[in-house]
Parts: sequence; structure tokens; C-alpha cells
Amino acid sequence: MKKQLLLTMLFVLSFGICATAQKPPRGGGHVAPNMGTPTDILEKDDGYGSKLNVGICFAPTFSWLYPHTEGYERNGVVFQFHTGVNLNINLTKGKNFYFTTGVLYERLGGKLTYVDNVEIPGLIITPGTTTNRTYVAQYMTVPIGITLKTTPHHNFSFGGNVGIYNSFLLGATNRDGYFFMSGQAGQEPELWERQKNKYNECALLKEAVYGGIGVEYCITQSTRASLYLNYAHTLTNFFKGRGQAVNSMTGEPLKAKMGYAEIVLGVNFF
Repeated sequence: MKKQLLLTMLFVLSFGICATAQKPPRGGGHVAPNMGTPTDILEKDDGYGSKLNVGICFAPTFSWLYPHTEGYERNGVVFQFHTGVNLNINLTKGKNFYFTTGVLYERLGGKLTYVDNVEIPGLIITPGTTTNRTYVAQYMTVPIGITLKTTPHHNFSFGGNVGIYNSFLLGATNRDGYFFMSGQAGQEPELWERQKNKYNECALLKEAVYGGIGVEYCITQSTRASLYLNYAHTLTNFFKGRGQAVNSMTGEPLKAKMGYAEIVLGVNFF
């Protein structure tokens, strides 16, 4: 009888020790990951919400001009790019709201068609010639904006941004194409094209609003890649304004706003 009671007590004690050993410690313990589901690196990454992160970006851009001068028409898109360094500052504990700035090098432009007086080198000035002109301007740009991001899931997060591009002109060029009439009966107009030249009639300052949406992916706990699609529209005249850039045939000042779409590829480091 005593022997059976002793065996019963030993069994109960052994069961209690095993149960205690298998119970996770208070506050949570290590649970083996499920190898069949993806690991959320961002959810374990304290750097995701760090106060400051720096990144580099490159963006193919498609820009065009909206002319506001009578007789001028938009004539196509200019393909260029921007590149630079961006800076993001986390403003909330929830890691969803960032202040964004940086320094960019931008190349933008547009194409216009208009009627003007054209000087043919070594020949004559031909009045009323239809001219196709391509503008390309270079800027140093400081963006100021905000970026909103969703809570990450399976290493992905989605975002949206809005802000202002503050730009300073570095230089500009133009290239002209026009049809030259020889004056001979029955002869078709001949297309002439000039080499690009330095252009001095762009505005020194450019202000533009921008906005876009995108997606970010965590490569490592300290590195993320991003893809954003942005649209920007200038608030200022592309040209200097009254008395600066004018049509030589009418004397009317040139005015145009610019629109451009960007495919922004970036990498951020925490």
C-alpha cells in the first residue's frame, strides 16, 4: 500500500515538473518560427522607426510645357531624369508619418510650336516661320514634404507623399527645328534643325507642388528599397516673364507652366 502511494506521488510530481518546464516564461518566450510563412523583417526591426534615415534616389522623368501665350502650342514630351539624396525624419511613435527633404539634381524641359521670325545663318531672316523648339533646363532642387506609410506587413509597406519642390536654375539649352521655304515654285519646305544652344531666358527660380503613391520593401533590417510614382506641376513661369522672353514677331512675353511625371527609385539606410 505504501509502495503504491509512493509511486502515485512520484508520478504527480514528475507531471508537474514537466508541465512547468514546457510553460513559456512570463512576458513571452521564444517560439520557433513557422517555416511555411514569410518572416516579417520590418516588424522585428527597431531601425524602421528610427528618428532619421538617409537615402539615395534616381528618377526617370517625363516633362512637358503648358503654354499661356497666344500662338504657342505644346509639341511633345522631354525625357530626362533627377537624382540626389533624400532625408526622412520620423515624427510619430507609430512610424507612419515622416518629414522629407534632401538635395536633388533635376533635368526638365518641354517642346513648343509657334510662328516666329527666324534668321537663317548666312542667308536672310524669314518672317512667319513655324518653329519647333525643345527646352531643357537644369536645376538644384530642395524638396520639402511629408510621407505617410502603412504599417509593414510581410516586409512591404505602402505610402503616399505630398510637398513642394524648391528649385534654382543651373543652366538651360534649346534646340530649334523649322521648315525653310526656298521660294522656288513647286518645291516642298525643307526642314532645318539647329544645334542646341545655351538659353538665357528661363526663370531663375521654380516652385512646384508634387504628390504620389508608392511601395517600399525591406531588404535587410537596415535597408529598404522603394518605388514611387509622382506627378508635379509648377506654380511659376518657366520663362523670366515680361520684357525678358518674347516672341520676336508679336512682341508678346512668353509664359508657360510645366508638368512632369516621375518614376522614383530609391534605397534608404537606417
